[in-house]
Amino acid sequence: MRLVITFSVFLGVLFPSKAEVELLKNADFESSSFSGNWHCSDCRMTVHTENKYHGSQCVMISNRHHDWSGVRQSVVLEGGQWYVAKAYIRLLNMPPGVSYITVELMAHLTVNGHPKFATVGQIHMQQEKFGWTEVGGDFLTPDGTTSAYLYVQVHNATVNYLHDFSSVQKISTNSNWKSEAHARINSLRKAPITVRLANGASATGISIELKQQKHSFGFGAGVVASMMTDTHQVAYQDFVYKHFEWAVIVNALKWRLMEWTKGHINFDRPVNAIKVLQAHGIKIRGHNMFWGVDGHSPAWLQGMTPAEYITEMKLHVQQVISHTRGTLEHWDVNNENQHGDYFERHTGDPDITAKMFQWIHSQEPGVKLFINEYNVITNSQCTTATRNQAIQLLNMSIPVSFVGIQGHFHSSDINIDVVKYRLDKVAEAGLKIWITELTVSENDANKKAVALENLMTLFFSHPAVEGIMLWGFWDGAIHNAPAKLFEGPNLTV
Repeated sequence: MRLVITFSVFLGVLFPSKAEVELLKNADFESSSFSGNWHCSDCRMTVHTENKYHGSQCVMISNRHHDWSGVRQSVVLEGGQWYVAKAYIRLLNMPPGVSYITVELMAHLTVNGHPKFATVGQIHMQQEKFGWTEVGGDFLTPDGTTSAYLYVQVHNATVNYLHDFSSVQKISTNSNWKSEAHARINSLRKAPITVRLANGASATGISIELKQQKHSFGFGAGVVASMMTDTHQVAYQDFVYKHFEWAVIVNALKWRLMEWTKGHINFDRPVNAIKVLQAHGIKIRGHNMFWGVDGHSPAWLQGMTPAEYITEMKLHVQQVISHTRGTLEHWDVNNENQHGDYFERHTGDPDITAKMFQWIHSQEPGVKLFINEYNVITNSQCTTATRNQAIQLLNMSIPVSFVGIQGHFHSSDINIDVVKYRLDKVAEAGLKIWITELTVSENDANKKAVALENLMTLFFSHPAVEGIMLWGFWDGAIHNAPAKLFEGPNLTV
């Protein structure tokens, strides 16, 4: 099966153990002869030697009439194969009155003679001040694909931009991934112990037994606050205390659910759960201070002015931390910000998420602050965007400590090589990673067990990953039944 891809913007890169073949010609635009490689579709392409990303020159894309207008290049690929693609772009202007726009890398495939569109990667809130930015991701070519082209969509035709250093490469299958993962685990997660006997005593006939009490690598689960204090849920509570060193309260700290009516805040439910968890030595993540997706903030905020929004948001931070100070290790600051610009729109501030980090840090400097995002390792729509956001916050000197990656896998059919590429991509930002919400939806318990073992082996072996949180585990306290790991009143497998 052969596939022709026409390519338009920068596509992501894999960092495999062996170098992959670059499929683009003149990928860095260093040759000013574009015959047989790049061509401009509904645009003007001119060589640009200033502000380039790489090498001595790039191209400027202008005179666009559609979101999809830009450069592209045909590439021959194989059907049924994973590829990673990327390009670097730099916005040169913004529409009047607009602070940010959406940029996407799209694939237009022809499958069995019919068109099929797929989003390879997207950036929802790209600002001109961010400068050179990577856009891209990975994609699987379907069987029956005969041709395709990839193109960048910049969601306003009045926007001109620079384009440089692009790449398309194959993601190879690594049949040795698990043995390599175990080797990394032996190196990263284990250390030698030396036992010295007093007074020169002989070690002959002496046996030593060690029992690990705590782990430096975080492992925990999402818990329901009300069930942690319910005298009828002792089996659930005991299971948490026995098996986990970390917990995250799944709902009770969310603003909308805490303060359904303005001024009437239910602190008792989360705080009481925090107290019992702490009493049993469980460390706790705070989830979440804000949630950027529409429908997840208090309805009573609607109709307020931007200044009133900011006043209420600051007050929320102060009130919550006054009740939780010193009890939480982490805070997810603006949950799923790559999927929602609720607070950016209502405050009129494109940098409001950065300010959220600053507000929380000023109230409690010791708590670790997280990005928390999905479609990062389960698909690549926000993999590169999440990496970019981490870099941008660091460049702004914002106190971001970790990248939180949700991992809600909707099938046990998981390509570990692709997941590793996505982890590696996020790790490029230089921040450590937590897998904050892990589930595998699969009715076949054996398949689910294999998938979880593979994923957790990969995560535990990855040098950037410092913790894993299951997002629920029991059929009595999980919203997605196929993701359960234990069932019944006694929480059995």
